[in-house]
Amino acid sequence: MRQNTTTPRQTLPFQCFHTCTAPRVESSNAVLFVRGANHNRLKISIVSFSQNEDVPTPMTYAGSYSGIHRFEAPLKTDKSQNLLTYYFKIALLSKEGKVEDVVWYSSLGMSREPPLMQHCYSIELFNTHPQWAIDSIVYQIFPDRFAASSGAFHVDGNTIDAEVPTHHKDFEYINLDEIHCGGDLDGVAAMLPYIRSLGCDSIYLTPIFKAPSVHKFDTEDYDMVDPHFGGNGALKRLRTVAFGYEMQIILHGTFNHTGDSHPWFDRQERTGKGALRHKDSPFRDFYTFTSDGEPYLSDGKPCYPKLDYSTYPTRYAIYDGENSIVKKWLRAPYAVDGWVIDDASQIGDNGTARNNIERLSQICAAGRANHLDCLMLGQFGSDPRYALSSEGNVDGTINYTGFLSPIRSFFGGINLDGDPTPYSGEDLRRCCEEFSVGVSQQVKLCLLNQLDNYALPRFYDIIGGDKNLYLAAMACLFTWRGIPCLYQGDELGDVIDKCDIGPRGLMPFKAMQNHRVSPNCQELQNSIAELASIRRSNPAFSRGSMLFITAGGAHFGYIRLYNDRFSIVLCNASKQQVKFEQGSMLFPVLAALYMPEDCGTDDSEDSGESLLIPLSGRNVRRIDHGEGLEALYEMLSREHFKVYSYGATRTSPEFEEKCLKELINGKNITIPPRSTVIICNEKK
Repeated sequence: MRQNTTTPRQTLPFQCFHTCTAPRVESSNAVLFVRGANHNRLKISIVSFSQNEDVPTPMTYAGSYSGIHRFEAPLKTDKSQNLLTYYFKIALLSKEGKVEDVVWYSSLGMSREPPLMQHCYSIELFNTHPQWAIDSIVYQIFPDRFAASSGAFHVDGNTIDAEVPTHHKDFEYINLDEIHCGGDLDGVAAMLPYIRSLGCDSIYLTPIFKAPSVHKFDTEDYDMVDPHFGGNGALKRLRTVAFGYEMQIILHGTFNHTGDSHPWFDRQERTGKGALRHKDSPFRDFYTFTSDGEPYLSDGKPCYPKLDYSTYPTRYAIYDGENSIVKKWLRAPYAVDGWVIDDASQIGDNGTARNNIERLSQICAAGRANHLDCLMLGQFGSDPRYALSSEGNVDGTINYTGFLSPIRSFFGGINLDGDPTPYSGEDLRRCCEEFSVGVSQQVKLCLLNQLDNYALPRFYDIIGGDKNLYLAAMACLFTWRGIPCLYQGDELGDVIDKCDIGPRGLMPFKAMQNHRVSPNCQELQNSIAELASIRRSNPAFSRGSMLFITAGGAHFGYIRLYNDRFSIVLCNASKQQVKFEQGSMLFPVLAALYMPEDCGTDDSEDSGESLLIPLSGRNVRRIDHGEGLEALYEMLSREHFKVYSYGATRTSPEFEEKCLKELINGKNITIPPRSTVIICNEKK
């Protein structure tokens, strides 16, 4: 008979935790930690997919410790694919052994129905992504405005000294977006020691191939580095210098479209055989035309005619031929280390995105065939998970949805379109968690995170020039899951506001090299270098899982966890301190780190059953106070910790002592205002 659903359902008396990077968890074996219910009342199965059908496997009880139970099971692998997806089915039994309740546990938390496949946990049996990338810290460069080998910029016949910051008002009657200012790749090469001093070991260049514009997204010749940047020889020299500093180079590839001045299209009729005006052109099949002879365009821009990948000549020229664009620049003497594929979601056949996944996979395969360890990223205008979850596709993406958009909305209250967007810590948590579900752990580590880029207003400006908030956000950038990426000028600090330096403003590169732009800039440069060092000192940042542990109006916190290393990151953007009950928010760390291999059985009747967790929608809302974890907190107290604080509250021995006392007490934690606190365990 149907249940009376007008009566509130009983709360679920257990809490679960699983992560594919916890200790002793391998691709062949899965571990689920459960607390809050006697293990005799739990019947758990892990459900994996083979040939697109779900295959349940009973999990075995492996022991208990401090009210936490451990269940294990081998993963049923499908050898026909590398991507493994799975979820957990948990039945709560009565004392008589009958099923009282059933829930499912996946990346979205607990739910009353089996999760969709895209919401399952996901890991790759063999990690196919370049390992140098996940350990990397990237610096993005807009070459024309970064540094000039001549020692100065040249704007409309005037020499602009790079010894001091230049005020935007000095160019009041000049449209800088239409003028080349003299930045070049030899200038970039000279700045590599400076970039290295910030802790960055990779550079990511916006488009550098010959094009009439300043930004170079309207490619005219894929085989030539723009003469304004020094030509092909300058890229060779940059590669040589970068090798000396053990740095990688990533290029931006506009493979979705060419510029309308490209000889294949030739709107200006320079060759007399361009596809636009000549139906018998040898390049006519490179593009798609309507019955009226109008070309299909990218983003509706006349200067961006869209390439048609349904034809072999296009594929041969871009990625399939031995000397194709994708392959050529990955080989010596240029030997770049990766591509960011522009407009990745639009690439396809017949002027549309048809066969998009197939074409992206082919581009990536071509790159890897020439450079096995190259990084292939996509720049997507919308949700990229359809490609991220496709085997053999891009390694990752510019992380707009899972970092750039929510972090700017949280700190600045403005979304990527410039609309006012009041955003709470809970909004940020929800957005980032929902974006990451179903994406494999290995891909999550290859997402490129930024606060700024060439197309957005400066992050420093949208937060109102708040120096403390800027530092707090910078600490989040370096501790977030994925690859941190600075955009040129992020380290300028208050100079961004004082001189109104926009995303394509001129960099005072000589002053930056000498660390004397401004006192705040120097402090910020030092903080960035320190954050880079912190990131490299703890593998949890580059390889670990990320779990949100708290989120509220103006604060959020998360854990990074990998083997026996972890870090707790707490951010408060408000002007008042935030104090909240710790409860069992550290349950993942405590379970994963301090539950011994030889944990014994615990058959006590009330083992851990004081915990109550109501099931609201699809996510578990935790309301317990961490009872029963005292023994594990005692183990936590034996750890050797280092505490860092960025923002209004700076790192000090007094603050470190206070913070650690609260942490191991297991009751309350305080986050100071306008600050991000990082707590790392260290191994001697």
